[in-house]
Amino acid sequence: MKGNFKKLSSFLDLYGRERPDKLFLLELRRKLSLTFREFDDLVGAACRLFRSLGLKKGDVVSTVVDNNAEFCVLYFASLRYGAVFNPFPYFLIAPEVQRDLETIKPKIVFVQAERKAEFGTLGGRQAVYHLRSGTAGGFLSDLGTWRGEFPEEEAAPGDIACLYHSSAPDAEPRGVLYSHGSISALIPSVARGLKLDGRDNHLIVLPLGHTAALNYSLLPAAFCGASIVLADNFWNIRKDFWNIIQAYRITYTELVPTILFILLHLPGRPAGPAPSLKYAGCGSAPLSIKLQADFESAFKLPVANLYGLTETGPTHYDDPFAPGWKRGSIGKPLDVNRVAILDEQGDELPDGETGEMAVQGDNVFSGYAISGERTGRNFKDGFFLTGDLGARDRAGVFEFRGLKKRLIIRGGINIHPGEIDEVLSGHPHVRQAWTMGVPDDYFGELIKTFIVFREGRIVLESELKDFCKRRLSPIKVPDFIFPVPDLDGVRD
Repeated sequence: MKGNFKKLSSFLDLYGRERPDKLFLLELRRKLSLTFREFDDLVGAACRLFRSLGLKKGDVVSTVVDNNAEFCVLYFASLRYGAVFNPFPYFLIAPEVQRDLETIKPKIVFVQAERKAEFGTLGGRQAVYHLRSGTAGGFLSDLGTWRGEFPEEEAAPGDIACLYHSSAPDAEPRGVLYSHGSISALIPSVARGLKLDGRDNHLIVLPLGHTAALNYSLLPAAFCGASIVLADNFWNIRKDFWNIIQAYRITYTELVPTILFILLHLPGRPAGPAPSLKYAGCGSAPLSIKLQADFESAFKLPVANLYGLTETGPTHYDDPFAPGWKRGSIGKPLDVNRVAILDEQGDELPDGETGEMAVQGDNVFSGYAISGERTGRNFKDGFFLTGDLGARDRAGVFEFRGLKKRLIIRGGINIHPGEIDEVLSGHPHVRQAWTMGVPDDYFGELIKTFIVFREGRIVLESELKDFCKRRLSPIKVPDFIFPVPDLDGVRD
């Protein structure tokens, strides 16, 4: 990697000089458009702001920022400056963020001003910057004070670039450390595998605080010199989704199964997709063959079933135009990594056998920041153990066959049941809790929790949900809470 190593942020400077007037980012909510030159100038200004705030190379920059241009500027500024970018999913509430910050110890936390009252100072030693994202007088305007070039800070491939939010199945936060070298190895491989280039127009509707939108669109667009149309979320544009595809000649968008389901059931379905969009990518949650087939039938648009993890980024590409393609597969591995199917002893299984998928390559993360001692347990002979079950056929095509670990995936968001168990077990009248996912056509899974009350105590379901709402983000609050005498039968 040494001879070809180049920080991804350096491509913005390259395209800012080679194609200065080409659109890089269009934010739909504010109708804000930024060319490569304009965006690169903002990144340089943000670096100069970092310097004025006393940031040093290797300092952690945390963010609680929604899908907007400010998030993108902070991401690339952190890469250029040599800071470690730590984006929190925007839906998290203050207590959840605070728990991680106590261990991460960032130098500064950028919090969207709309959530100033909720987050306050976060009760920590880190500085808190309340970021205003208005059309006038906001953060981007403020950066005008810091205009000027900022040279790319040199980095070794092993230097940490990002610290991504991730929780363990036992509810312990982890924090995934991802290096500059891993980004620089992964993103060109994603571009090669998905056949992305500078002619593409990406539509981002998924949260930027999760790695899918970063790895499939934001970073490949910066690498290839392509354009991005950014929505604050899918729900706000759902009725205009197909019009946006048509108006901006979108060539790639990454969705989740819940979005496919919503599009199928929206009134006013278009007769056919825009000619620019050849297929839709879908990931972050298991995609049923029926939903994949129903969507393709309704919109005459193939769906690529994409697979990856926070620790590895995308690992496969499911090419719906490949000879012999079949629904339900996740395709072949990207050229950046090797994927094996292992048995319980860590030995590789033959084709057709179900085992744990394990990944080896330069795209694999550097380790866990918060639960560092767990890193070694997740590797076997140089392979990262994904915790997911799969199989490979004779043609080298892989299939996802379920979760080895205890996990709920609701609307494309990973939810670890142990986190909910821990919160409910903290209620003074609850002795034990056990959470599981139950199938749902809309969300993929809903959350069902069984609880055992302390002797002589009982609490209404609504009160228990309110207890959770004060401690968990809304998407993690159980849909159903059932009292049971004990958990023996439930856990079985």
